[in-house]
Amino acid sequence: MKVTKYTVRDDRIVEPFLIAHVSDLHEHSCGELIDLLEQAQPDLILCTGDMLERHSKSAGGMLFFHQSVSIAPVFYSLGNHEKYIRNEDRLRCRGYGVHILDNQDECIDVQGNKVRIGGLSYRADWNWCEQFSQKDGIRILMAHHPEYVADHMLKDDQILPLDLILSGHAHGGQLAFLDHSLYSPGQGFLPKYTKGMRMTSHGMWIISAGTANTIKVPRFNNPTELVLIEMGGKS
Repeated sequence: MKVTKYTVRDDRIVEPFLIAHVSDLHEHSCGELIDLLEQAQPDLILCTGDMLERHSKSAGGMLFFHQSVSIAPVFYSLGNHEKYIRNEDRLRCRGYGVHILDNQDECIDVQGNKVRIGGLSYRADWNWCEQFSQKDGIRILMAHHPEYVADHMLKDDQILPLDLILSGHAHGGQLAFLDHSLYSPGQGFLPKYTKGMRMTSHGMWIISAGTANTIKVPRFNNPTELVLIEMGGKS
């Protein structure tokens, strides 16, 4: 697993802070991921969906949540593989101290910064998203599906620009050739939005290549990744 680092600047940030962006664990082993998080010591861990597997009895996802909350506050938005998440799963996560954001947002103080974190569910509530975009604080949106961002958010003038948008789901394009992604869930062949950072009309957007794999097509030239984002002032 590689570690990819980005820097986002905003003159409203009074003290720098570090975000760990985790996506698409799919109930796989989390030992290496936890080790990397312990080394990085982020101020926030933001999980953008597909952490739990809809039909799996593996403990990988829950073990990650149980261990990661001792490193930093953990916020978790829901992806398509959480479609069948049970109430007992939600209660267990919350019992560990995980903040589940299902078309919801919460505000937290991070190094003296007012940070508002929102989670756009796989069943997207666009009215909530519009309201979230109008709230105060450093607004960070977790939106599992890149196509939700590209096909809706970036075309909706009622949703105001945000400070940071985080996505997953695309598994980095699954197969890569000459730095071109060949396939991804949700976008099919020759997908446009698979990983990396880009500036959009609605704010900085970072897509994680994910921390595991779930489909039969293997990764090729496309390692799993932990994304670390340093949020700092412009001066």
